[in-house]
Amino acid sequence: MSKKEGIFENLDGSFVVPSQSRKDVKYEVRAIGATWVCNCPDFETRADSISACKHIHAVRFWVAAKVELEQKPKPKVFADDAVQCDRCGSIQVIRYGSSGAKQTYYCKGCDHKFTPSLLKRTHYTPEMVTLTLDLYFSGMSLRKVARTLNDNFGMTLGATTIYRWIQTFVPRISEYVNSLAPQLSETWQADELFVKMRGGVHTNQYDLDGMAFLWNVMDRKTRFLLASKVSKHRDDYGAVRAFAEAIKNAHDNLPEKVFTDGLNSYRDPIKFGFKGQVQHIARMGVGKPHANNNRVERLNGTLRERVKVQRGWKSYQTPLAEGQRIAYNFVKPHMALEGQTPSQAAGLTPKGWAELLRAALTNQNGTTEGEQR
Repeated sequence: MSKKEGIFENLDGSFVVPSQSRKDVKYEVRAIGATWVCNCPDFETRADSISACKHIHAVRFWVAAKVELEQKPKPKVFADDAVQCDRCGSIQVIRYGSSGAKQTYYCKGCDHKFTPSLLKRTHYTPEMVTLTLDLYFSGMSLRKVARTLNDNFGMTLGATTIYRWIQTFVPRISEYVNSLAPQLSETWQADELFVKMRGGVHTNQYDLDGMAFLWNVMDRKTRFLLASKVSKHRDDYGAVRAFAEAIKNAHDNLPEKVFTDGLNSYRDPIKFGFKGQVQHIARMGVGKPHANNNRVERLNGTLRERVKVQRGWKSYQTPLAEGQRIAYNFVKPHMALEGQTPSQAAGLTPKGWAELLRAALTNQNGTTEGEQR
């Protein structure tokens, strides 16, 4: 017999189960035909009134678990569309009406009514997560968002938790929105701006230290921001990454013209990135009515309002640039677009963080899932 305390199978097919209440006491469980028997006092004194004692139940579970663990390939415990009770974990649930637009379920195991959450293994709702994303990318700091929610909802939310949500859900929402094909015009605009960056470079133009460069490529008519990429230097490599991302997110809906300022770093990336099929119109400016870059300059103004109060980014892999792009495209309405968001002007229907998160989570493998604590 094993030295570890637990169920042990004898050579004759019987099982030894240690007592939970009496030290060094063990009971023998045996299957006789289709009947299980045990030599514990509970089974022997009340055998007529009970079908099995706890030791027999323990052996049954132990045997079933052993079979499943040794079986290859391992069987699926639940079906893909199974709904588990959020209180007891049972799948013995039935549909029980609806709460607004959400399906309500009733658990037969614990008599509990519940509405499944898209975010599993967390006691925060998707609405709370999307509210924090909306507040943060609308201009509030992490600590101000946490304080606002804690004061108004009686929570104990920390700034680090909010940033973990940004790190987790912005890439997932980005993966979803980048799978959508916007309807774009024949003209794109591109420009770059400075952002504070930990470990950033020195800029000779403004004699500033600790700076990085945020390259933006947008569609002129719809204001849809196709790419917003951070680079360490203001060079060809930064422009190449930005246009490569823009071309990918355009889904082959390429422009006829690209407007930029006079920066030489745009010339070769546009020439070779578009294989010479796009007209590059450079030296655009704010004060040139016949050839202005006003719309992307206005975008830069919006982004500067946000990055100015962030006191700098900490990594070139930060999700903040992509989060700002999502907020600009799918959340922020534009007066010039008659109150529409750029995504709506580009023929895309999702609007707001809540719809985006729901669509992103349900879009993966056709199931709802969430992993962030």
